[in-house]
Amino acid sequence: MVYVTECAYCVHSRKEKAKGWISTCDAFPEGKPLDFDYSNLRNRKECNNGIGFESGEEKTNNATLK
Repeated sequence: MVYVTECAYCVHSRKEKAKGWISTCDAFPEGKPLDFDYSNLRNRKECNNGIGFESGEEKTNNATLK
C-alpha cells in the first residue's frame, strides 16, 4: 500500500532519505517515524523539534503577490 501524506507539500520536506528509503524533513532529520500520526498535519502546531507544517503552495502564492 502507498500512503501519501501532506508532508509532500511542506516546505520543510527534504529530498534526502534516511537508510536509503525513509523520508526526512527538518522536523525529522533522521527519518520520519512510521508510528507518527500523519493525519491533519495542516492543523498541527508542531510535528517535532518546534517545526510544523508550512505549505509550499501558500508560500509561493504569497511571494507572488508581493
